[in-house]
Amino acid sequence: MKIDWVFLRLVLYCALGAIGLVIIPLALLSEPAVVRSVVASGAASLFHLLVGYALIEFGFDKSNTTFLKIILGGTLVRMIVLVGVVFVLIRVYQFHTMSLMLSFLAYYVLNLILEIYLLQKKVALRR
Repeated sequence: MKIDWVFLRLVLYCALGAIGLVIIPLALLSEPAVVRSVVASGAASLFHLLVGYALIEFGFDKSNTTFLKIILGGTLVRMIVLVGVVFVLIRVYQFHTMSLMLSFLAYYVLNLILEIYLLQKKVALRR
């Protein structure tokens, strides 16, 4: 499995952008519980994205059927784990629910865009 440093650098830039544009102003204007929730959802979403990246890299050179099994199966497992993380963060650690869920949604959309970009780039390079 090779490492796509350009994509990982893009992920780093997006994470730093989220910190600069969202978390720092939120820390100045909001209560600590909200900031804690946004940071936790960002960390969980980043882990979710990196696992998705690893699955794409692992399965891309395989047959189409195997690739789809890896990607769809991996997505199912990642979503189940993400639901479990949300449940634990809310029920066990008493995170601020609304800020956690809204920031999870925003991070998930950003990460989905990044994953689609990665797939588009890999398909274009294959041709």
